Amino acid sequence: MPTRRRLIAIVWVLTASGCSWMPARPVYIRGGDDPGERMPRPSTPEELEALRTQIVDAHNTFRTEAKLKRLTVNRKLTAAAQAHAEDMAARRKMTHTGGDGSSSAERVKARGYRYFRAGENVAAGRFTVERVMKGWMNSPAHKRNILGGYSEIGVGYAVDEAGTGYWCVTFGLPSSR
Repeated sequence: MPTRRRLIAIVWVLTASGCSWMPARPVYIRGGDDPGERMPRPSTPEELEALRTQIVDAHNTFRTEAKLKRLTVNRKLTAAAQAHAEDMAARRKMTHTGGDGSSSAERVKARGYRYFRAGENVAAGRFTVERVMKGWMNSPAHKRNILGGYSEIGVGYAVDEAGTGYWCVTFGLPSSR
């Protein structure tokens, strides 16, 4: 049986190597094929907040079904996710790497979030909340983040000039220090 010190060392190595941070491949979901679907295009801060609430509620629905604790919104994770969504939309590129070369870990730390574990899901396309969640839940790596050992969430969403939506969801389990 591994000692507590060995377990901490293993977790540290996995975190440092990025294993707990991001899936091996980002998911890219095509959406908007159904003419009856309405793509979200928030134009006010209130509409963006309502969209964020829908995404958080969708995550918590899946977690409740799996008998997991609900995620709570963290403003630092939200700020990191929103900035990354806007960066992806400005560059018209879905990626876990920021335009400045930053990793998801660096973006969360830059917002002052201290974590024991953190993760990120990104997606881009013309799709609804239901479609993006379906795509993430059908991807083993993204599903692991949604149903993972996190307690907090932040959601970002931005639309590029062509109307493509860029989603970023950050997950965190805060450090006890």
